[in-house]
Amino acid sequence: MEQRDEAGRHLENRYFLEQERRLIEKRRAEREAHVRALQEQEGAARRAELKKLHWMCCPKCGHPMKEIVLAPVKVDLCTLCEGLFFDRGELETLLLERDESRKGLFRRLLGLG
Repeated sequence: MEQRDEAGRHLENRYFLEQERRLIEKRRAEREAHVRALQEQEGAARRAELKKLHWMCCPKCGHPMKEIVLAPVKVDLCTLCEGLFFDRGELETLLLERDESRKGLFRRLLGLG
């Protein structure tokens, strides 16, 4: 009889150990998800802060930039170093223009036209 009680206690201990292990893993996963969410939130806030600090500032010299219209697109021109910056797809759009338009575009950029 005592042997059965010992076996029963052993099974019972194993059961509770398994339940505790599952609970610990669940809590760990919840905590890690919470930490990831906080980090993503902080990352988004940090990116927004950096964007606000650097929006329309020249990546070369840091001075303000202004938008100028070149044919079908608006490009960013630095007010100090006169660096010209294209957003994704803008250069391709300009290069796909007709030959005459491209020549006029580069003349305007150089201040010749």
